[in-house]
Amino acid sequence: MSFSQRLMHAGPRSRAWIRIALRFGLVALFAVAVGTSYRLTRASAEPAPSVQKYLGYWNYDQPNLTTLNNIDVLACPDSGGQCDPQLPLPLKIPQVGWVLFSQGPNGTVNGHTDQGCTWNFRVTATGLELSSTTQECFNVNIGSAYNITKWSVTVDGNKEHEEIVSISHQPNGVELIGTMKGSRTRVNGVDGTASFSRFLGEYSYDPADFHTLTNVVVTDKGSAFPEQGTVQFTQTDRSTILAHTPDGCNWTLAVRGNTAELDPATQTCHLANGDVSLRYWAIVTDDGVHMNAFRSGTITLNGQQPTNTFLFIGALTRSSQAGKA
Repeated sequence: MSFSQRLMHAGPRSRAWIRIALRFGLVALFAVAVGTSYRLTRASAEPAPSVQKYLGYWNYDQPNLTTLNNIDVLACPDSGGQCDPQLPLPLKIPQVGWVLFSQGPNGTVNGHTDQGCTWNFRVTATGLELSSTTQECFNVNIGSAYNITKWSVTVDGNKEHEEIVSISHQPNGVELIGTMKGSRTRVNGVDGTASFSRFLGEYSYDPADFHTLTNVVVTDKGSAFPEQGTVQFTQTDRSTILAHTPDGCNWTLAVRGNTAELDPATQTCHLANGDVSLRYWAIVTDDGVHMNAFRSGTITLNGQQPTNTFLFIGALTRSSQAGKA
């Protein structure tokens, strides 16, 4: 059954899914983007030596649910799950994406994320720290805001480590706390055939889990359904892959390091009964066997109003060895 057919037949489960669809932007704090094209640039000004090692693009390493590296854990202030029964708390959210550190004013460093937000850091003797605890971001792609109270960064060569604490302000007045310890790797450009080939071949969605929201698509119409099937990834050129999805659509993604991101930013697939559009899709794989993904877009069936769809926690496993180095 195609993506659009599943959406047509997916009945509403409860009002909880409406809240999840509309509020998940507050919990998917670092994986979401506004569809900016993934391009590598250089700062125009010559940076001071003290900040040189931080500057440039950094990709999240592949999330690890066992060690919790690059897993944002969203919970109630008391670390439990009773403060908001509408969400399956604590909720573990794998992080996908990048940050660009560039020289900021007065010796500071700006961190621009793939979700279109810019955070300002002060440079300390050991690393970077947020210059204030009141900085907020409004996520254009999801339509919600959040506050980061702590973001500590250290760098050793091409490896970066960080700790993040954030506050998610819920519409019902509940404040949820997100905590994460993570790591990134510096991205200098396309890493060559061995790195690129890890994306190629067939990857199938793992079984959906409504308790963890893994491979569960939610919509702004109050429905939720499992994502399933196999995605075929093939190479189009030295830095671009083509993703053929179960609904028969083709999408192009630019590969930089261990991360591939929708490029161009917004793409539309025309089906017999309507259109499917993606405004963001990012995937990460370090081992060439497992993928983590985030995807958002819209579907318009038979001339009806568009329905927003979100796959916040995507997980795929290689189902063929074709293309793997």
